[in-house]
Amino acid sequence: MVRESAAEDQPPVPDSRSDLVSFIEAARGRGASDEFISKLLRSYGWPYREIERAFFLVYERLTNQPIPTPKGLAVESARDAFLYLLSFSTLAIWTQALGQLAFIFIDTYIPDPLERYYGDRTFQIAFCLARLIVTFPVYLVIMRQLLKDLLVYREKYQSGVRKWLTYFTLLVVSLIAIGTLIAFLTSFLRGDLTLRFVLKVFVVLVIDGGVLWYYFVWLRRRPVGA
Repeated sequence: MVRESAAEDQPPVPDSRSDLVSFIEAARGRGASDEFISKLLRSYGWPYREIERAFFLVYERLTNQPIPTPKGLAVESARDAFLYLLSFSTLAIWTQALGQLAFIFIDTYIPDPLERYYGDRTFQIAFCLARLIVTFPVYLVIMRQLLKDLLVYREKYQSGVRKWLTYFTLLVVSLIAIGTLIAFLTSFLRGDLTLRFVLKVFVVLVIDGGVLWYYFVWLRRRPVGA
């Protein structure tokens, strides 16, 4: 009766995870090492996080004890969220400043004959340079800290904070690139393309493309030896 009541108190396990746990237990029973099982499942297409969770369940069954949760987990998550939000905020500031500097350069050397007054661009250039000088080093320092955390704490590769905020940033950057391409195609179909406009589109796509490439590679990073 005691065993039956204890079993009823345990939460149900999803079918896919139950199958995975059963396979791991059977393989371990035949003498396979945890490392070999993990590599085998990853080569077969199982996500790294799902394999980890299955192993958690296996060891909880073996020890008949739940895996203890670190006391500082919530604090670490809040710290990670702060670092990632600050990183992406500074990224937005310095890339926008870099793009604006390129636009000013294009407008200066390829002036629009229909635009009679350009005004003094000294303030604009100074403001762009100030944003670059302040935010770019901050961005580099934060990224260095995030990379250091990934080396020390391997589980942060699967952090929800890391993935959600990075994918949200990629969404925003992708929408900017899509909007730029729509504007380019609209001008092309209307026959209003100018060299200035084409160069500005090129600048936006180069900056956006660099950010997209870097962070897609960033998301595919795996722990050393994994």
